[in-house]
Amino acid sequence: MKKILLSTSVAALLTGCAAPSIQAPYDPGRNYIETYNGEFSQVWEATVDWFATNNIPIKNIEKASGIIGSDYALGASHSQIDCGAIDVGSMYVLRDVNATANLNVLVREQAGRVSVQPNIFGNASYTLQSTWDGSLAVVKPDRCISTGELERSLHQYLSSRF
Repeated sequence: MKKILLSTSVAALLTGCAAPSIQAPYDPGRNYIETYNGEFSQVWEATVDWFATNNIPIKNIEKASGIIGSDYALGASHSQIDCGAIDVGSMYVLRDVNATANLNVLVREQAGRVSVQPNIFGNASYTLQSTWDGSLAVVKPDRCISTGELERSLHQYLSSRF
């Protein structure tokens, strides 16, 4: 009888301890394509300059195809991507957040104008520590989306030049 009572008490206690969960980010499906009056080469150079000015390392660059790509490592206080809201529950403490944004920009000439289309997406991992036994667990959101910060920065930079 004592074993049943003890088991029931422990089960009731653990039921109140929520497991970690992540609420997915809201995705309004924004489109960040802008067009500029200027020569392709001028817009291309200004786009490359924006990467350098913002200390964003370029991983791939192909002027002929109009593609510039980067892996941009962000810190725990990142504001460029939204990976949703994490609820660590009552049994864990958040110890570390590691987020990486991938930034690809497509620059194309179209009917005497130049279009610039930044695409940003990312991933993250949250390291949690159990308050019970100190063990670590890693939780990863399904997806991370852009907040629009980098896209606005790029287009403000280009708009000031063209």
